[in-house]
Amino acid sequence: MYEGAILALLLLLVLSFGIFYRIKKQNEILALKKECEIKQENLYKMLSKCEILEALLKEKEVQYKEFSTLQLKEKESLKQEYVKNLNALEQKLENNLQKQNLNYLNQNKIMLNEDIKKLLEEIFVPVKKSVREYSERLAHNETSLKNNITHLFEYSQNIKANADKLATILKGDKKIRGNFAELQLQNVLENSGLIKDEQYRLQVAFKEEEKSYIADAIVFLEPQKNIIIDAKFPLPNDFDFSDLNERVCKELAFNLKERIDELAKKPYAKYDTYTYDFVLLFIPYQNLLDLALSVDASLYQYAYKKKIYLTTPNTLFMALNTINISWKHIKSNENILKAFDELGKFHDKFVGVLEDFTKLQSASKSLNAQIENMQNKLFSGTGNLSTRVVKLKELGAKTQKSLEKWSEE
Repeated sequence: MYEGAILALLLLLVLSFGIFYRIKKQNEILALKKECEIKQENLYKMLSKCEILEALLKEKEVQYKEFSTLQLKEKESLKQEYVKNLNALEQKLENNLQKQNLNYLNQNKIMLNEDIKKLLEEIFVPVKKSVREYSERLAHNETSLKNNITHLFEYSQNIKANADKLATILKGDKKIRGNFAELQLQNVLENSGLIKDEQYRLQVAFKEEEKSYIADAIVFLEPQKNIIIDAKFPLPNDFDFSDLNERVCKELAFNLKERIDELAKKPYAKYDTYTYDFVLLFIPYQNLLDLALSVDASLYQYAYKKKIYLTTPNTLFMALNTINISWKHIKSNENILKAFDELGKFHDKFVGVLEDFTKLQSASKSLNAQIENMQNKLFSGTGNLSTRVVKLKELGAKTQKSLEKWSEE
């Protein structure tokens, strides 16, 4: 019986322990279940947050795409506006420059006219003086002409007085007689007042078709015209003023005609492009020509047809004096024309300088105003282009240079 009680007690203890253990396990299971429920609830909360974050992320992605599109549009808009403003600025600058130039020119027109009037007076007062001096020179030339005529008369008288000396010379040897005409021509040229080697030249050699020719004299009638004079006049071997007969006169006329033919064949007109196509044949003494004409009155016409003009000391001297006077007038006229030409060039140059200065002055003022205006639009003014360009960089535009140094200025 005692053993049964112990056994029952043991069973009771085992049963109690089993119950206690079961209760403990149930409690642990309940605790685990509750913990799982809490974790599950936390998991649901985290999933909910993830869903919310995912939704927010998608929303941000949409917003970013919209912002990127808007940014691109803003960049393009700013670029177009910049180009438009720049073109408008250039056009406005050009219009303002033209308008200000026109206004400035109109404002200074009266003043400029007065200045030009004063300038012209300063220029043409010396011109009036030059014209007056030219008139005085003309009067002096008239006096000189009278003196030349007197000198011509004296020269003619001198030729007549030396007729006997001429007869003596013509009786000399052939060389003296051959050079006599050239010496007479040289004497006439020296007494004409023309300047040697400038207005006439002696013994001028030139070549034509491999042949050499010598012109006794070339007289320049004007700067680009000249005439050749030939003085090689042959005389009969037995010529003597004290013993003249028809045979000698005919031989004289024959020799003169031959010389005319010889000269007509020579290419004197081809000396240069400025040479007249006729030649003066110088006969050293008037009586020689008269003797030849006494037996052949057609010598003048014969020579003229062959473009040969017969001259004597008297006729040539008068012609050369006329040429000398013409040269003086040509030089005077050239000096006057040069003076007027230089004055005209000076006047045009001065007016050109005034115009350039006026344009430069106007452009300088306008440029300063435009620089200030452009500076306001580029840097300092409200809504300036520099600020807008900086926005492009802030929006993400890739750049390699900075606007800071210009912004600081």
